Amino acid sequence: MFYCGEKQRGYTLVELMVALAAGAFLLGGVSLAYSAIKGTVLVGKELENAQEVIRYTSKVFTRSIKQTPVTPIVSADGSSITITQPAGVVTCTGSVAAADVNEVYSLDGNNLMCALGALTPERLLTGLASLNFSINNELVTINVKPEQLPAQFGDSVAIELAASNVILEKVYSGE
Repeated sequence: MFYCGEKQRGYTLVELMVALAAGAFLLGGVSLAYSAIKGTVLVGKELENAQEVIRYTSKVFTRSIKQTPVTPIVSADGSSITITQPAGVVTCTGSVAAADVNEVYSLDGNNLMCALGALTPERLLTGLASLNFSINNELVTINVKPEQLPAQFGDSVAIELAASNVILEKVYSGE
C-alpha cells in the first residue's frame, strides 16, 4: 500500500455522486413547480379574457335592451338582433341618436359588430367564439361563448335581460 504522509484533499467519487443526485432532485422539483405555475398563469389569463368578454357583452346589451321602447327583433336563425332606439339616447357606437335608429348586433368572425340602420357595422368587441340570440316575450337571452372559454362553463354563458322599458310602457298603457 502506498502511503503519503499527507491527508487526502478533495471529494471522493461517492460524495460527488451523492451531491449530483441531490442537485438533480432539487432541480427537478424546481422545474415541476415552474411548469405548474406557468400553467396556472395561462389558465388565469384565459379566465380573465373570458370574463372581460362576458362583462363587456353584458354591459353593451344591458344598456341597449333596457332603454328601448320597442320589443327587440331576433333574426330567424338567432344570429342577429335589431333593437330600436329612440332619439336622444346613446347608441351602440357611443353617439347620441338625433332620430329613432335601429341598432343591429351580429357576430362577424370573432367580432361583435353593431350597425346603426344601413350604416357600415362597427366592431365593438373581439374575442367571441359564438354569439346567439333568442327572445321570449320581453326576455332576451344572449348566449355568449368567449374564445378559450374553460370547459367547466359548458358551451356558452347565457345572459338574460328583460326589456324593462317595454314592460313598463305596456303596464302603464294598460296592455
